[in-house]
Amino acid sequence: MAAEERAHALELAEELLADIELDRLPLDKQLLKGARLARLVGDERFSMWIGKELSGYGVNDVDGYYWKRTKRNVGDGNQVPYAGAAHIVTVIGPLEEELKNLRLPNVSGEWAATALRETRSYINSVRNLVAKHQHVITAVRNLLHEFTSKHFYSLRFSMHQGEMFETAKANIDKILEGMPGDALRKLDSAYVNITAGDPESIAGAMNSVRRLIDAVADAVFPATDETRTDGQGNQIKLGNQQRLNRIKAHVDDHVDCKGRGDRLKRAVSDIYGRVSSGVHNDVATSEASYLFLSAYVLLGEIVSLPSEKST
Repeated sequence: MAAEERAHALELAEELLADIELDRLPLDKQLLKGARLARLVGDERFSMWIGKELSGYGVNDVDGYYWKRTKRNVGDGNQVPYAGAAHIVTVIGPLEEELKNLRLPNVSGEWAATALRETRSYINSVRNLVAKHQHVITAVRNLLHEFTSKHFYSLRFSMHQGEMFETAKANIDKILEGMPGDALRKLDSAYVNITAGDPESIAGAMNSVRRLIDAVADAVFPATDETRTDGQGNQIKLGNQQRLNRIKAHVDDHVDCKGRGDRLKRAVSDIYGRVSSGVHNDVATSEASYLFLSAYVLLGEIVSLPSEKST
């Protein structure tokens, strides 16, 4: 879904939620809005159900999913036949008015008992029909609310997620632009190859991501003959070929929180190992895409560490 469509769908979902919760629109108008939302989010099944609630059910719909979800299978099936909710809601008012005006007759004689019995039976049948109709309408409203609420929060999260990623992207690109070398060109090359999708292109994309990590290592912690000692007393080289060691040293130098430092070092090792393997072995397009995105975000966080600490 394009950004404009997503924004329109979110606005419509928010409006429809208010319509349902505040009861500020007739049910048929709510259903029409729900149909528009279903089209925007591509839910054809729900759109077809709304069509039935607007125009009625067919014999093939009996005992189907939405027939049961709208309580049409509860009680006497003859009481609520195939009418949709848009029609049922117009019937409830007159039935309630009739029920309010029904009274037991003031009769006597040999037919009095029969008249009273038949009148009570009729009153009960009208009362049951009103209750059955109301159950259906309540179920339809609940189903429409459930659908609208689900897509409202999904769309809102998607919008927030997009805004968050765009903010991070702007910050990361600014950092990478300031790096020596051609980090952004490597990113573009990786993206183009992933989009191509064939095994050779995917291998090329993995190679570009690996070279990008190498470039970040050279930029944040240039090679040196010096060594460091790890927690077990082992000497760690920081030469030209030890790029992961140098990135981890950069993290150690700029992260005070051990938990965050461990996460960053573990993540860069995992991604570097996988993209290195992907240069020579098949990697699915979906995995390549996520490796690309993960590396992009992770490297942005690593490169930004010095400015974070100074702040």
